[in-house]
Amino acid sequence: MSAKLKARLKRLLSQEKGAVVREWGASFPIALVYPNIYPVAMGNLGFQSLYRLLNDTPGLVCERAFLPDAAEWPEYVRTRTPILTLESQRPLKDFGAVAFSISFEPDYPRVLDILAQSGIPLLAVERGAEEPLILAGGVATFLNPEPLAPFVDAFLLGEGEIGGVPFFEYVAENMAKKDRVHMLLDLVQTIPGAYVPAGYQPLYGEDGTLAEFAPKAGFPAKVRALHVRDLLHHPSHSQILAPRSEWGEMFLVELGRGCPRGCRFCAAGFVYRPPRARPAEQLLHQIQQGLEISRKIGLVSTAVSDHPEIKQICRKVLEWGGDLGISSLRADSVDEELFTLLAQGKVKTVTLAPDAGSERLRKVLNKHLTAEDLARAAVAAALAGITHLRLYFMVGLPTETEAEVEEIGRLVKYLQHRVVKESQGKRKLSQITLSLSSFVPKPFTPFQWVPFMEVEELKKRQKLVRRELRGIKEVRVNVDLPKWAYIQALLARGDRRVGKMMLTAHREGWTEALRKSPVNPDFFVYREREKDELFPWDFIDHGIDKQFLWEEYQLALEGKESPPCQPDVCRRCGVCGERR
Repeated sequence: MSAKLKARLKRLLSQEKGAVVREWGASFPIALVYPNIYPVAMGNLGFQSLYRLLNDTPGLVCERAFLPDAAEWPEYVRTRTPILTLESQRPLKDFGAVAFSISFEPDYPRVLDILAQSGIPLLAVERGAEEPLILAGGVATFLNPEPLAPFVDAFLLGEGEIGGVPFFEYVAENMAKKDRVHMLLDLVQTIPGAYVPAGYQPLYGEDGTLAEFAPKAGFPAKVRALHVRDLLHHPSHSQILAPRSEWGEMFLVELGRGCPRGCRFCAAGFVYRPPRARPAEQLLHQIQQGLEISRKIGLVSTAVSDHPEIKQICRKVLEWGGDLGISSLRADSVDEELFTLLAQGKVKTVTLAPDAGSERLRKVLNKHLTAEDLARAAVAAALAGITHLRLYFMVGLPTETEAEVEEIGRLVKYLQHRVVKESQGKRKLSQITLSLSSFVPKPFTPFQWVPFMEVEELKKRQKLVRRELRGIKEVRVNVDLPKWAYIQALLARGDRRVGKMMLTAHREGWTEALRKSPVNPDFFVYREREKDELFPWDFIDHGIDKQFLWEEYQLALEGKESPPCQPDVCRRCGVCGERR
């Protein structure tokens, strides 16, 4: 075991404010693992919130572990050091349960890397009673957990604030009393949101599609994902300030959860329905607490500017001597007054998400966003003194044409033109950063039926955008690698057969895994699904009617927008009651 790595973890821990370091005593030890590097993990409020909840529960003790970064891996391998927790530098094998918090599908293969380096058998069927229980949760898992099913003993599907503590309390109380098989059966019968893959048998038709997802005796046909009805009783803010987090020492506060806009590519807009905004009174109380330990307050949600009291919140932060940080904004819910408040809070860069270059394609996406909305936002930001703009776009969208890809560059140039024109030459956007990603269809969205675009075509379309913006010194274009987006698409909508590919990839790399798979991976990635196809994730109940998603898909193909989510008056999706 490497003394160098243990010393590094101790230094990292010493830099934090708010970590919980306790002797285990008789408490049940849980290793909470984020399968990505430390700076990414510590920017995740769900991970931090669950860590605090578990440590506040009598009889439980929780420590954190992370994926080593690229510079550390060689030392782990050379010294055969297992993955160690941050708080006590103990190996994961010493814990009663190892629980993975997973936000993104590309982190699925990293779960295997962490288990292997820890000396824990990868496959659930190969682990004995002496091994820790392997658990998982997080938004990626309640979209589609099936590629991870061969490796995980149990999942908690849904929002962890209401289900996490009972889930872990049950495990802690019963692991030593019952054999693992019966304990897991009792878990799903006792704890809402618990899903045990071993309790289900997938059956496939001759065409390769899923014919049946058969529950074994005692297991429910559907697993209802947990949703917090009232966020008032479940505040979500930074529990630990970590200087090496991607947010630095900023104190993060979640303004709300979900999004009413109904963008057809966005899973968060569907699985977090109905959208819930936290009241300003509660948020301001959290912010006051945060300002006692940090000068900078980070406001986070799917669209910060959609919060009905956002200006009041910003004014109070400034009044109390704080600085501001923000996540993404909606171009149609911002104005110069809001940007002025952000500028006073020392915000240097704002982020907007047009997602597509053309008006027609934004209607396909249900963005409810025009070029004029985007121009007004860019002008208002510049007039307020914020001249760094980050824009999110995608290529490979359903019904997208090459001409519409070229419109991305034209839209960017139009925004700069409008800023210069309306400021009478006194302002310009000094830096525009485009984040250009390959569109990956996600479960529980209207686009769950559509194919992923061919990798070579995606590369071609990325080049079209770069060519349109060549020579403009203020513009930077960052693109993803379509070959890795292909893997994400495979993991996002794959089933347990993709789990087998992932196991081969862990041992031999993705090239060999894709080549050796008895099922062509293109089957999962490039194939358009039939309307009534049974999906691997259909056993998860988010309350959303699948027919509603299909209807939204048809509207997309017609280039028509639909109204935003209005829980008080609308019952279209089924989440708030029977469809009508």
